[in-house]
Amino acid sequence: MNMEMKRLRIDDALYETEIPEDLMKSRYRGIKDSREISAVIPGTIAEVKVGKGDRVTAGQVIMILEAMKMFNDVEVETDGTIAEIYVVAGERVKKDQVIARLER
Repeated sequence: MNMEMKRLRIDDALYETEIPEDLMKSRYRGIKDSREISAVIPGTIAEVKVGKGDRVTAGQVIMILEAMKMFNDVEVETDGTIAEIYVVAGERVKKDQVIARLER
């Protein structure tokens, strides 16, 4: 069985682990990191409502994503501070693309 080495971050610790090649080819991608905010559908960032360093609370809208002529709120799942914003208004994004990251 072919194995692939991957790095896994849990909180602030980094681990290396072997993952079977057939699992890597499957649709399974592991548990989503709640600090990463991703686009749930492809579209265009219509508005960025926060900046790096801003404090946010669970449920707060941080961006507006336009897709299929509809405007969709992008909300954070947990309280935290915006660590990075990877997109700007007008930028096209793909489904599951990480668009921002939180620090807790």
